[in-house]
Amino acid sequence: MNSRRHKQKSPWKKAALDKRETLIIDHLDSGRMLAWFALQNYDDTGRFLSEILSQADARHSLSSQERGLAVDVASGVVRRRRALDTLLESQISRPRSNVEPDLWRLLQLGTWQVVYSRTPEHAAVDTTVELAKQSGRERWCSFVNGVLRNVVRLLSTDNSDDFATDALPTESGTYRKLNQSILPDPANDLVEYVGRAFSLPRSLARRWCGRMSRFDLTNSCFHSLKVPQITLRVNRLAATVGLVQDALREHGVDVTPGSNDWSLNLAHASMVTALPGYAEGWWSVQDDSAMLSAELLAPQSGEKILDLCAAPGGKTTHLAELSGDMAQITACDVSQRRLHRVADSIERLKLTGATPVLVERDGSDIPAADYDAALVDVPCSNTGVLSRRPEARWRFREDEVQELVQMQTRLLLTAFGHVMPGGRIVYSTCSIEPEETSQLVENITERVPGLNLVSQQLQLPGQLSDGAFQALLKKT
Repeated sequence: MNSRRHKQKSPWKKAALDKRETLIIDHLDSGRMLAWFALQNYDDTGRFLSEILSQADARHSLSSQERGLAVDVASGVVRRRRALDTLLESQISRPRSNVEPDLWRLLQLGTWQVVYSRTPEHAAVDTTVELAKQSGRERWCSFVNGVLRNVVRLLSTDNSDDFATDALPTESGTYRKLNQSILPDPANDLVEYVGRAFSLPRSLARRWCGRMSRFDLTNSCFHSLKVPQITLRVNRLAATVGLVQDALREHGVDVTPGSNDWSLNLAHASMVTALPGYAEGWWSVQDDSAMLSAELLAPQSGEKILDLCAAPGGKTTHLAELSGDMAQITACDVSQRRLHRVADSIERLKLTGATPVLVERDGSDIPAADYDAALVDVPCSNTGVLSRRPEARWRFREDEVQELVQMQTRLLLTAFGHVMPGGRIVYSTCSIEPEETSQLVENITERVPGLNLVSQQLQLPGQLSDGAFQALLKKT
């Protein structure tokens, strides 16, 4: 078949990759096709799914419902990938190395729908087989159909309430019983069970199993699989919680109070920029645990505040709101592109006290001032926000944690050098790993005279919302 005929017959094109045949999507006409494209692109490039999907928007005219389906499927597959592989490996006799990469991705996509989505099982099977046809790979159809029907037969209608070789975690905090024991025995190898059942790399599963109680481990693991809800922080300078809540409900949005007095949770909202109050600056999107950083710093009117890692701007604008927009906030970042997001948020929220500033990575050109306080929200391994950033679990590397610790230490010391005596610093991260949190703070305060720990707080995933850590320090 020549390329012209193939293109006319199918929305896909062939390309050689590592001597294997892979699929490159020419146009995208369904949410499942977009999800398959995103998964292929993610595997090939390692980019974030959100970036891939945003760029792909120019190549399709899908409805918001279909695009939402693509986001759910693609992020669900990445989030559950190790569990999906375990399910598939139990039902396929040939080695995975003998299955074409795009075919394996298609099976992952179908298995996720069969096991974890609300799509009826027969529809999940049929639509996945149809995707194989649309790709011009009719030779895959019987194989896909047979494997997915085997997966359907693997599922029972019963639930379990604890770890077991035949118990697969669901999103609701329960375990679905399987008709075969395909998971490792948690009594003999808890790390491998947790890693496979909850889709964590072994290194991260080993860390969590080694230091968490069974209760905390279970909560953290279940939260890491949860589809994140959208949380809004109401701008207290422009609106009230009641005003925003009423406006959203009138718009048909299911909204409930958040854990913070100024937060609201949205059950579903595909396009937040189209919601009431966005253009007016009534609210920002921010998780409850992320709100704790600015609140711990407690900015005051007239203070000079250094926000050392400001982008994308959620904590910067929160500092401004808490100070009544009467503090002078220097919002620094090393990326001009990311600083544009900070500036856009400041403008949308109609704030005047925060100024975005581009700085060098070594901090040598941070504007000189007698800063009363500093917020250091550092880049990290993101292990507290695995539900919100599904790719983060697969990016986790032990050696990279040590590199991050060096960067985090440098940033905290930079803030220490710019805050005047008597000033305060909040160190903040969405990691829950000890090296990036309490151990780092302890090491620095032991070695740096004049830097004292006032308080620290760790939120494990699921305790409040996402996992996070904050420490309040004072320069004496």
